[in-house]
Amino acid sequence: MRSFREFVIDIVKKPPVLFPLVGLFHVLLLARTIWDDRHVPVTDIAWVEVLWMTAYTMFWLAACDMRKWGALAYMLLTATDACVYLAVRNHLLPIDAISNMFLIDALFSVFLLYYYKRFN
Repeated sequence: MRSFREFVIDIVKKPPVLFPLVGLFHVLLLARTIWDDRHVPVTDIAWVEVLWMTAYTMFWLAACDMRKWGALAYMLLTATDACVYLAVRNHLLPIDAISNMFLIDALFSVFLLYYYKRFN
């Protein structure tokens, strides 16, 4: 079992430079999302955005550790977000159910596909 310090060193040294930068972007955006929703009751649908961002951040950090399951989960989450986006467009779900980063996450998924063969 690795320590937290070893994990942080690995996610900075193993992948290409863009991976840790995108990971930092995800962590900062997660913090901002939590900060924005701090006055909203936890039972409100606005907290779904926090759940999306938590999942995206967790899976991207696993991808930064060069784990295939992290990359696959990130791409699957992006595909799920695309399906939710289409359901919102067809008025099947409320507008707060989608992630605000849907298109950026799709771009990051393409980046993950490009480097997928290097993952463990």
